[in-house]
Amino acid sequence: MSKHSTGGQRQFIARPLVAIVLAVILVAGVITAWTKLGDRIDDSATTDAATCVEGKATVPIVADPAVAPGLQRIAQNYNATSPIVRDHCVTVQVRPADARATLEGLTARDWDTKAFGAFPGAWVPESSVWAAALQTAKANALQGPPESLVSSPVRLAVEPEVAEAANGRIAWTGLPDLTLANSLSAFGHRSWGSLRMAMPNGPQSDATALAAQAVAAGTADQKGQLTLDQMNTQRVRGAVEQLMSAPPRIGDGSTEAAVEAVASANGPENAEVRAVPVTEQRLYALTKDDESARVAAVAPTGSTPVADYPIVRLAGDHVPAHVGDAIAEFFTFVRKPPQMKLLTGMGFRGSGPLPAATATVRFGDVTDPLPAPEPKAAVEISKIVLPAAAP
Repeated sequence: MSKHSTGGQRQFIARPLVAIVLAVILVAGVITAWTKLGDRIDDSATTDAATCVEGKATVPIVADPAVAPGLQRIAQNYNATSPIVRDHCVTVQVRPADARATLEGLTARDWDTKAFGAFPGAWVPESSVWAAALQTAKANALQGPPESLVSSPVRLAVEPEVAEAANGRIAWTGLPDLTLANSLSAFGHRSWGSLRMAMPNGPQSDATALAAQAVAAGTADQKGQLTLDQMNTQRVRGAVEQLMSAPPRIGDGSTEAAVEAVASANGPENAEVRAVPVTEQRLYALTKDDESARVAAVAPTGSTPVADYPIVRLAGDHVPAHVGDAIAEFFTFVRKPPQMKLLTGMGFRGSGPLPAATATVRFGDVTDPLPAPEPKAAVEISKIVLPAAAP
């Protein structure tokens, strides 16, 4: 009996233990299932966001033809990251565009898609000449002040013999006087006549306007921002008008044609053109394969005008929120070192290494950059130098 009683007691103790174990297992199972369900919910939310619930979106950008190829390569790199902005799968597309045409489109009553392509979310012209024109004509078209992406100082591409004779005595403020007959007598060569400096005003001729800005600021003896009142003085306006009084026109009137004419001249006595303002980057692109210098890159004394390639972020109904945000995100990506290296490798100045010096372009320091004039002053200069840049 005692054995039977002992056995019964053991059986009584075992059953509650089994129940407890089963309860623990059940609770653990419920917790595990709940955790997995939460993870699935989180994963599902992430997946839904990654599927671009708002669909695909193209983000158009127009840029100066010199910088556009570099930005196109960077856009490919950016698009490869599969960017999602405001639940849109975005694709940035950069296309080269003439600044005059872009300004015409932006200042018209309605943007002509057939003539100008898709309305851009941003515009990167060669210089603030165009940003000033847009701001003056239609300020509400801009979304905040433009910011420089890269830069390139303006140089004079000069016939080597003339540059040697001048020996560093060419100044921005002295350029108007060098347009006068026999002005090169100042450098010991009266028989050479004048400097015969071309002032191109066709596509991508911002260096012409920027050189005129340097002349105006220097004539006004202005170290800060040139104002409209200063530009409208007889002395300053007269200097710019004299600069443009009789510039030689070579070939199609482009900067490239003028540089080639300077390089091909058979001595300064008979040269059609002896000098032309040009951005350092353009001069590098035109001459980087030359084994010896066919033109001299001269940096006139005085404050140096600089093409600043501003990022003009555009506003209005044509630029929805996701496009504006994508523009900001893209240019943040552009400024990263691996991407900036693509631009500086083309000869633009920025936060990346410049190419090695060539026979023509040395990439010297710019210690005294010229401040951009007030927008209205810049437009007033453009009316004289680049009429199409002044709507």
